[in-house]
Amino acid sequence: MKKRKVLLALLLFTSALCLYTVSSKAYARSVDIYLSTGTQSQNPGVTVTSAGFSSSGNSAITDFNIIPDTITSPSYTIPVSQFGNEGNGKIIEEGTTADALSPLRWFRATTDGKNIIIAPRGNSYHDFNPAVMAAPIAAQIGGYLTQLNSYDEAFRNMDMYMLMTKSQRQALKNANKIASSNLNYSGFDTANTPYDEKALWARPYTTFENVKLNHGPKVDNVAWGSFFGGDSELIDLGNGWDGMFGVYAGYNGSHQNYDGISIYQNGATLGLVGMAYKDNYFAGVTANVGSNMADADTMYGSDDFALLMSGVAAKTGYNWELAKGKFIIQPSYMMSYSFVNAFDYTNSAGIKVNGDPLHVITFEPGVKFIGNLNNGWQPYAGASVVWNVLDKTEFNASDATLPELSVKPFVKYGVGIRKTWGERVTGFFQTFFTAGGRSGVGLQAGVRWTLGKTEPKHANSTGEKKYIKADNTKTNQQII
Repeated sequence: MKKRKVLLALLLFTSALCLYTVSSKAYARSVDIYLSTGTQSQNPGVTVTSAGFSSSGNSAITDFNIIPDTITSPSYTIPVSQFGNEGNGKIIEEGTTADALSPLRWFRATTDGKNIIIAPRGNSYHDFNPAVMAAPIAAQIGGYLTQLNSYDEAFRNMDMYMLMTKSQRQALKNANKIASSNLNYSGFDTANTPYDEKALWARPYTTFENVKLNHGPKVDNVAWGSFFGGDSELIDLGNGWDGMFGVYAGYNGSHQNYDGISIYQNGATLGLVGMAYKDNYFAGVTANVGSNMADADTMYGSDDFALLMSGVAAKTGYNWELAKGKFIIQPSYMMSYSFVNAFDYTNSAGIKVNGDPLHVITFEPGVKFIGNLNNGWQPYAGASVVWNVLDKTEFNASDATLPELSVKPFVKYGVGIRKTWGERVTGFFQTFFTAGGRSGVGLQAGVRWTLGKTEPKHANSTGEKKYIKADNTKTNQQII
């Protein structure tokens, strides 16, 4: 009986101790912090709720979640006392951090034991929501890189014309007036070339590449399209210079993909080009204008915005002929100015994105190696370095300045081959590779049709040489 009383007393004491401990301990709970664009008296744009359970004792904050729905960049210091009557406890782990992504940028919350401090995490590309970076990325890759390609297309016929030797080009100018013993050493028929007459041409292209933007993401880029144009006949400009002029138009399509964002762009280019030749020197200038419509697919929906592009470019070079023209070394230099403007828009999350136009000056020195084979094929290989200045994007999203993106310098190198069939058709195929700021491969084919031909040479009964003048822009042509 005595033992039972002792056991009962111990049981009552233990129960009382447990009740005291439970009633006096600090209960853990988590806190949800909502950031919004609204306002409240204590902390504008902040709503705090708690999960877990309460007690008559202190409540210790052991965990918190940030749920941002703000389209601005606020900074907040939230005292624990704001959490209500249970806020007499403390945040038991000082230095705890939590990151959360808003429609605009990443926020970071830290603790000092009595407060939760919330502020933008930083100002680099990785501190912003990828959705607000669509416009500057579209401007650099779908806009600026499309402009670079348009300059190459504008000068492509000049490049093809300068694959020929000086004697071949002189024969085009004078036809049969000049007799040369080495005009046809490579199987090249000076009476059957389409490069001294009016012509139409078409050139489809495609590119597969990765572009690692400076201060930005690595972007997968696929581009495709076709350029079409027409060239004048070869014109005598005087003082030993000959020239051509042309017009061209192009369809440009591209797709950029980065960090879960997909951008499709479709647009067109319209331009003029002038080309001049003297001996082994050549020079050309082009100007064009174009536009793209971009459709960005983000986690908030589809965002549509427009881009306007324009630019001017000049290219010059020289042919250094070896082995009587069977091998040519051709150094060249191109310089261009590109203008790209992405128009302001409001994205699907309600954030207004606006920016200044992109202005880029590009320098591109290069060299080409050309062969003239006996069967009339002309293989060539080339390399160039592309370097950009004044090429940084300047965009804002809501009240934040976005990182300045630019395309890093890159090297372009490739091989190609050209062939003339009959009197009217010339075709080529080439592929190029890029390394550095751009890393990938591009493919292109082209064909050129001559619209008219000069009269072929004829033999008269006496064998005398006569000369006639075809028109004001042609040189005298000898008829045998």
